[in-house]
Order: sequence, then C-alpha cells, then structure tokens
Amino acid sequence: MPTESFRIESRRVERAKRAQTAQHVFAAFVLITNAWSHLQQHVSLLAVLELTAGLLLVGAAVRERVRHRRGAHHEAVGVVEIAGAVMTFIEAIVRTLNERHHTLFYVLLFVQPVMLLIFGIFDVRFAARRVITADDDGIAIRFRLLFGRRVAWSDIRAFRIRGDKFELMLDGGGTRAVNLRDLKNRDEAVTWMGEQLRRRGVEELLLP
Repeated sequence: MPTESFRIESRRVERAKRAQTAQHVFAAFVLITNAWSHLQQHVSLLAVLELTAGLLLVGAAVRERVRHRRGAHHEAVGVVEIAGAVMTFIEAIVRTLNERHHTLFYVLLFVQPVMLLIFGIFDVRFAARRVITADDDGIAIRFRLLFGRRVAWSDIRAFRIRGDKFELMLDGGGTRAVNLRDLKNRDEAVTWMGEQLRRRGVEELLLP
C-alpha cells in the first residue's frame, strides 16, 4: 500500500500562535505610538520604518484573523511571523543606534527577528511535520516537531477508542495509548486511524 498521512490540527499550537500574535500586536501599537511621536517632532527614516513595520504587523494580524474566520487554507508562509520579524528587526536597529551595550547584547537583539523569520518562512513545513503516517511497515504518530512514536503493524494485536485516547494493544501484552485531546480534528483522526488498522486486519475492541 502507498504511504498515507493525516495532518494534525493542534489546539495547543493554535493557542500559542494566538498568544504570540497578541504580543506582537501590542508591541506594534507601542512602536506606532513612539514612531508617530517622533514624526511629529521631525521626520526621520527610522521613525518612518518604525511606523511602517508596526502598521504592517497589525495589518497582517487582521488579515490572518479574517482568513481564519472564513476557514481559508494556510498560506505558504507565516505572514504574521514574517511581519513580526520585520518589526523586531527595526526595533533592534533603533536600540542599537540609541543605546550603548556590550557587543553580545547587540547580537542577541537580532536573534529574535531571525528566529521569527525562519519560523515564518518554514511555517507550512513545520505544520506538515505534525502528522500521522501509515505505510507498509506500521503507523507513525508525530504530534510535536521533534518527537514522535512508531508502532509496527506486526506488534499490534487490537485497538480500541476510550474517550480521548486511541489505545493500541500490543502482542507483548502492553498498551500504547495515543492521547487525542489536543486535536481540533479529533473525530477525523479517530476515523482515519481506525480505517488504517481495519484494512490491516487489526481487531477493534468495543467498550462494554
């Protein structure tokens, strides 16, 4: 059989992204206020860049919110993260020019915008790593970017669904439980995993 996959939609990741966006928007309003105050005194390139970066991020956050409400598909890149990277990069430049610190401090100032830019560019690829995959050898479950688990079909004796847990009974007598509570698309994941197991002849145990 060809390799099949099911993409996971994580509530935890969505909450983290909302919190990060809220922090960025708050920082953007502070940046816009400061830039506008500076522009009222005299026009400078940095003040214009601050104002532009702040407005760019607010616009990106509003656009992302509208797309989310309409149920639009994810974009190829993280627009809010990239806009946040631009804003924090401008902030880092302003602090570098206006404050005196150790060289290491200036280096660290630019770490955040670089990391935001990386996450923005590879946003879709990172999301694609949170997936359940089934192939000829077994089923692999990856809810986080760096950690996952894999079980061979030959090791699975039966399976059952217990609340938010999808339990795999192993030949050795143990049980491998997969907690699906965090999934927004929990029901679809349960259906998909159940179909994969039934197609391989794995018995489903029904709760009494």
